[in-house]
Amino acid sequence: MNKIKKVTIFLLFVILTGCSKGQKNSGNETIPKLSFEDISVAEGTNAANNAEIKLVLDHAYSKQVTISYTTIEGTAKAGQDFLAATNQSISFQPNETEKKIVVAIITDDLKEGDEVFQVRVENPVNVVLLKTTAAVTLRNDDTKISFNNAGFDAPTSYPGYTLAWSDEFNGNTLDGTSWSAETGDGCPGVCGWGNNELQYYLAPPNNLFFQDGKMIIEAKSESYGGKNYTSSRIKTQSKKTFKYGRVDIRAILPKGKGIWPAFWMLPQENVFGGWPRSGEIDIMELVGSEPSKAAATVHYGPGPGSIYINKSYTLSGSTFNDAFHVFSMEWQQDIMKFYVDNILYATINKADLGSNNYPFNESFYFLINMAVGGNLPGSPDATTIFPQWLIVDYIRMYQQ
Repeated sequence: MNKIKKVTIFLLFVILTGCSKGQKNSGNETIPKLSFEDISVAEGTNAANNAEIKLVLDHAYSKQVTISYTTIEGTAKAGQDFLAATNQSISFQPNETEKKIVVAIITDDLKEGDEVFQVRVENPVNVVLLKTTAAVTLRNDDTKISFNNAGFDAPTSYPGYTLAWSDEFNGNTLDGTSWSAETGDGCPGVCGWGNNELQYYLAPPNNLFFQDGKMIIEAKSESYGGKNYTSSRIKTQSKKTFKYGRVDIRAILPKGKGIWPAFWMLPQENVFGGWPRSGEIDIMELVGSEPSKAAATVHYGPGPGSIYINKSYTLSGSTFNDAFHVFSMEWQQDIMKFYVDNILYATINKADLGSNNYPFNESFYFLINMAVGGNLPGSPDATTIFPQWLIVDYIRMYQQ
């Protein structure tokens, strides 16, 4: 065997034995490997709280081991949810095998979705990194959401009108004398509630709660009933029905791709037949990817699909998520007028339906809901933040 072949075989032996036994230093000591896991921690309320990532060497080592770490924002934000760290150093003294990365969590009492940031480990000295990042999930453990009462407020009386019914949502539970909850996904009758919606509606107190004199509907990203989202939908059917009047609804609306809140009405009796022949009145609906634009829509026609008239109102320089606004309809025989903050932006009358039947001179009931996904808003995407909240201050119905 010549010298070249012998050297080649020797080098292969060294490489193979080094791979099988791990890297070694000049003293023939195997360099340790560093491991750590992703963690999940409750955010906490007012007490100090930390996220602690345990660093473990797979064996003791005679030399000092060092690494550095840096935090990276995700849905959790530095300065808001945790204290940032940049190129912070950690050293293992000889024969020490465990250390911790400690990141301070900024606690509060406000309800949020679970949020995530990362810790990146880098600059290893005398150690092999088995992974380079750890995900830290901050689990929400709060029940209060943040809002104030700023925004437009409606008058409490109108000339020629008397308050016929209202719900100020000042209690702690839904008023069962006025409201019923609709649950499920619309199946088997109208799967996806007729719009290919993606949520499963749950009964209160799931996804519907009360805070500071407001009713709050919550849309969550969670699996239930074969769906990936949950929300809430309530109605006054057979409990509070009306024919003509003025309705005011004060609310802060949610936002985000695939989010679809609505205040609307359906006929108590299908005098002219099933939907859409007996009509539908959408006092307000909003596509969450256009948070500055609210719309009023009426549906009618012989079916099976609807004919509709849609009118919209767009805020300038703000969104309907920024403060309270009042959505109103003034409803009289053969005519409906729609308002935002008492500004008239749409009028729909009998003549607008042309030769089609005009079904809006009958008794209707109210519905309030927040859908996720569907034909109109499309599906949520990576930009959509959950949970989303529809915050309703009151609904008031005045009649002459």
